[in-house]
Amino acid sequence: MTATTGEAVTPAGGPDTVPPELFRDVMTRFARSVTVVTAFDGEHPVGCTATAVLSLTDRPPTLLASLDSGSGTLRHIRAAGRFGVSVLPYRLHALAARFAELPAARRFDGIDHVSPHGAPLLGGAVAGVVCRVTRYVPLADHTLVIGHVVHAETDEDAEPLIHFARRQTRPEV
Repeated sequence: MTATTGEAVTPAGGPDTVPPELFRDVMTRFARSVTVVTAFDGEHPVGCTATAVLSLTDRPPTLLASLDSGSGTLRHIRAAGRFGVSVLPYRLHALAARFAELPAARRFDGIDHVSPHGAPLLGGAVAGVVCRVTRYVPLADHTLVIGHVVHAETDEDAEPLIHFARRQTRPEV
């Protein structure tokens, strides 16, 4: 099936689809920043590690984050209508595992953060943005969260944490 403008295409699998294992292997070669996507659960910060985060447009500034549809963080983003994204620096690489593995209620314990414009951002991040949600797009077992950027900041001296070939590293420059 071929997509035309505005038409959604549902992947059907079948003989013209690569096996999921091969797709995952190939995707490990797409180097990308490691981020923590955040929101508030009403009063407390919540968040999860994510690598599927990207800019969509700069006019208006728009960002997309892909989250597991069963994610607790996604549930809180839906309630808050806002989310934050912090790009992790290499020096804080342990936070990637913390926000992926610890129980949600303990992920922010002792973690420095600020809350501009209604969403938490991690202290010491390479970059951070806060978005107002404009759209949710369900896709297979994930939901694409699209947001209008209402706040942006950067630390130009911080070295980013990169996910490449199933490991976390720093850029070689």
